[in-house]
Amino acid sequence: MKIGPWTRGWAVWRSDPDRQTRSRFLDALHVFVLFNFAVAQPVYDRLSERASLFVDQAIGLPVAYTLVAIVSAGLPAAIVLLERLAGCCSRRCYETLHCVAVALFLFVLALPVCKQISPLYGSGMISCAAIGSALGTRLYFRFRPIRSVVTLASLGIVIFPVIFLLQFSANFVKVAPSVKHTERWQPVPVVVLVFDEFCGSSLMTPEREIDAQRFPNFATLARDSTWFRNATSVNQNTVQALPAILSGKYPTVAYAPISANLPQNLFSIFVEEGFDQAIFEPVSSLARPVDEAGTRGPQGLWLQTGFVANFLWRVYLYHLLPIEYHGELPTIPRQWFGLHENRDAVPTRSRGVFRYEWTDRRDGQFRHFLKCLDGSDKPTLYFMHCLLPHLPWCYLPSGSLYVEDGPDWQLLSVKTARGLPGNWGPDELELINNQQRYLLQLLYVDQLVGKLIARLKATGLYDRCLLVVTADHGISFRANQSRRGIVPENIDEILSVPMFIKRPGQQQGTISDQDVESVDILPTIADVLGMALGREMDGWSVFDTSRPPRTRKTFGDARALATVDPAVIRNSKVPLIIRDRFGEGSGPESLFQISQIPELIGRRVESLKLATTAQIEMEFLSLGDEVRVGKSRHVPCLFAGRLPDERTADAPTVIAIAVNGTIHAVTRTYLQSGVPSRQWSAMVPESAFHAGHNAVRCYKVTGTQPDWLLTPCVPVAPVQPAPRNERGTP
Repeated sequence: MKIGPWTRGWAVWRSDPDRQTRSRFLDALHVFVLFNFAVAQPVYDRLSERASLFVDQAIGLPVAYTLVAIVSAGLPAAIVLLERLAGCCSRRCYETLHCVAVALFLFVLALPVCKQISPLYGSGMISCAAIGSALGTRLYFRFRPIRSVVTLASLGIVIFPVIFLLQFSANFVKVAPSVKHTERWQPVPVVVLVFDEFCGSSLMTPEREIDAQRFPNFATLARDSTWFRNATSVNQNTVQALPAILSGKYPTVAYAPISANLPQNLFSIFVEEGFDQAIFEPVSSLARPVDEAGTRGPQGLWLQTGFVANFLWRVYLYHLLPIEYHGELPTIPRQWFGLHENRDAVPTRSRGVFRYEWTDRRDGQFRHFLKCLDGSDKPTLYFMHCLLPHLPWCYLPSGSLYVEDGPDWQLLSVKTARGLPGNWGPDELELINNQQRYLLQLLYVDQLVGKLIARLKATGLYDRCLLVVTADHGISFRANQSRRGIVPENIDEILSVPMFIKRPGQQQGTISDQDVESVDILPTIADVLGMALGREMDGWSVFDTSRPPRTRKTFGDARALATVDPAVIRNSKVPLIIRDRFGEGSGPESLFQISQIPELIGRRVESLKLATTAQIEMEFLSLGDEVRVGKSRHVPCLFAGRLPDERTADAPTVIAIAVNGTIHAVTRTYLQSGVPSRQWSAMVPESAFHAGHNAVRCYKVTGTQPDWLLTPCVPVAPVQPAPRNERGTP
């Protein structure tokens, strides 16, 4: 074969002195090795982390064996076959295809490594992985010892699937908890309410008392129970924090555990004791219906295999690509997060395990839970994991909605820090507007606590039951920081959780400064009821005075448990920050005192100078000329928009929102990296609206006091925000 310029260049690049003697068998073996390291092993890791998916969808070992056959053998075999077919055409085609395959595998191997160690972002990180792949490919073909190392690594072809299958088989081992009664045994009703994404310090005044003006029902609960104001979570994610509450164990797996991992948990203990159960738990797989037939997922080997494969290719893309690109990736189906499509919630039932859709309104779920609190004489466990005040923020303190309740978890932020999902941007006003929505929803949570207390009293359970009210983890509102990712600057917000425990017959409330953790809840329940549990727990009863006080707070998971000084929680600045941002008002209206120009709030439009010739074009994402308020309990208090002009202004644009001729909100366009952007949002109080039609107008504000000038904004080509593929974290 004549060697032309292209072939000569290829040979120089390859620089492979052994290419004529290299065994095609070893080439095929190396394809299997590199494929298993680059693709199969990460896939098995992701599947092992989501063991609850298989348990919840009744997917057994045959599917696992099929997946192993396809991923570890079938796919690399297809690549080898393609190379052999190319070799039938010419040696050069075979060599080219094999080189491309090696380079691609090395690129795929390099991407996750670069995500961990490279300071670069986005395309820079991908370029770094590409350079590493090119260098690795050259070294692979140039040096025989490197290929020998790849040959030795062939053990991974067997080891990876074997480890996965052993872990998978262990998921279905059932172990009953060991429970003994002590002389203090008292089978009283147990009511456990776990809120979600709720910073306990949000309830406090700067003097570290319950803010009774804003949260009167939490204050009532504190007067009748023991309030542990230094309580903390052990993880920032629900899929780890909630099982820690249920089991009394620090997180031991990366994602939602199953009964095989935590056989001793709140639910299994009370099943063993013969308690009735009314359990509302949408995330973990620890609560299982007693009569569950195990047919939640698709039936049939190939349907189940396709069902799992539908997750894997999407999750694998998230594993490979930098986080900056995650918003553009295909959505991961909600079952992967423990948010199921098929639910067992029947509103007329009062006993069982209830799994609502994430899209179901949370106020309706809570009403169902209250109906289950029927004061039955039979000992009963009433448990609810209430997905409030978690995103989406849509409830007003009255219980009215201002946007639809549903699965849209995205933040209102138009540009977050580094563009990462769940990270706050640099603009303090944008951050305050989001915290305002969180606090308004928290005021609604306070109303739910009041309804819970009233229901318990009405059924006679309040004095008889053991009542626990807490949350799985907190939430942070710090500029340029993560909403949930723990860093030193926000650890006090994310670890802080409310914890109220009312023992049976308790009449007088107390405030405890013990450094309790969420892993103490199950040991406390067992202690109060007089149970001796057979398995050791990481937590202990909060009423056990024989224990020395904690000197460190623990958080994280088994991969990276860490500790922090309890003084971080005791000295939290959250109450001071809330007071500085929203003042010391006595009700929901105080949360609206965040105007850019306070003097304009409450002013009638006709009392100000109005531009009669000029108008400002505005793309309204949420605004109408006429807003109708009726019996649907929907009050559109959130308004948002953006200036259509792409040019960057020298200063932010000040926007005023008037309802029925009175100004109720004054905001400005947000800042991005210190530069004014085009987008803005604002909330107006529910009291601004009356029944029937309401006239809403938007104005650009210029000038200075007292010569303010209002320029009307007119809607142009309303554009809805592009949907995001990123799904929030529970």
